[in-house]
Amino acid sequence: MNVEITGRHVIITPAIRIYVMKRLRKFGRVLPEPLNFHVILGVEKDRHSAEVVCKTKILDLTGTGETKDMYSSITRAISKIERQALRQKSKRIETKRKRGKATLLAPPEPPAQRRLNGIQEEEAQRKPMELEEAVLELAQSEYPFVVFRNAESGGVNVLYRRKDGSLGLIHA
Repeated sequence: MNVEITGRHVIITPAIRIYVMKRLRKFGRVLPEPLNFHVILGVEKDRHSAEVVCKTKILDLTGTGETKDMYSSITRAISKIERQALRQKSKRIETKRKRGKATLLAPPEPPAQRRLNGIQEEEAQRKPMELEEAVLELAQSEYPFVVFRNAESGGVNVLYRRKDGSLGLIHA
C-alpha cells in the first residue's frame, strides 16, 4: 500500500499522518493489491477539506469531505471511499455467483427409447417418392395418411384420406 499525503495551506503533522495511515489500513482486505492512495488536505479560512484518491489495477475511487475540523474531514472522505469499495466488492462477488459453475449436460435419450403416455413412435427412413407412389402406398396401408418427402420439391408432404373419400395433400 502506497500513501502520499499532500497539504495545501496546511502543515502535515505526524499525528495527522498516523491518523490517515490508521484509517486507510483496512482497505487491504477490501480492495485488490496494489493500492495507491493520494490524500490532499487543505484549509481555507475555517473550512478544512480532505480529498482521498485511491487507484488500483481495476478501479479508481475518490472521496471528499469538508468540515470545520481536519480529522472529521479525513474521516468523511475515507468513509465515502470505503462505501464505494464495498459496493465494488459486492458487485465482483455477484458477477462470480451469476457465472456459476459449468455443468455437463447428460446426452438426450435416443428417440427410440422415449415413451410418452399412450403414444407409440415409429421411425421410418424412406427414400423420396413422387405423388403417384404416395397415392399407391396410401391405398395399400391401413393408416389414414402417408408422410413422405417429395422427390420433385424436396419438401415433406402429407397425403391424407378425407371423410368423403377423396385425397388431400399438405405441403410442409
